[in-house]
Amino acid sequence: MITVSDITKLADVHRSTFYRHYRDKFHMIETLHADGTRKGLSSLLVATGHPVAPYRYVAALVEILEHFAAYKRLYHALLVHRRSTWFEQWLHARWTESIHQLYNGPSPSAPPGTSGALVELRTRITVETSLATLKWWVQGDCSLTAEQLACWYARHMLNGFARTTMSCPSGAH
Repeated sequence: MITVSDITKLADVHRSTFYRHYRDKFHMIETLHADGTRKGLSSLLVATGHPVAPYRYVAALVEILEHFAAYKRLYHALLVHRRSTWFEQWLHARWTESIHQLYNGPSPSAPPGTSGALVELRTRITVETSLATLKWWVQGDCSLTAEQLACWYARHMLNGFARTTMSCPSGAH
């Protein structure tokens, strides 16, 4: 498990400075994540039940990714530390909750009688893809800007991989 000592060494911050701002590493993560992603997630959740214009989706993603870029060393340590999976599990749970809320709203494009299973599947695909993309980005040299990554990601998520590579049999939407 990654420790406060690991975090302060990686961030080049003294332990007393850390504890002046945070109770523990969990409080730090909750605070940073909430502050850094609140506006972007709010932009997406405000549109729940309504189609999100691609530019709004990309702008919201850029805000979230800029937060991760600003704290790249910290998130890199938390996502790739060989002894720690708690942060990835924590992030997975937070994103699942937010994305589920986004998908669970009434959707004008959902087929009639769509069950909760479709919402669960869409949520799972989005969360897993988002986390894999984020890990890839913070593990690398961030050669893509937040805006470039957001545009690339949105293009694939909004268009839908299946829609661009294959067609479904009639009735299987």
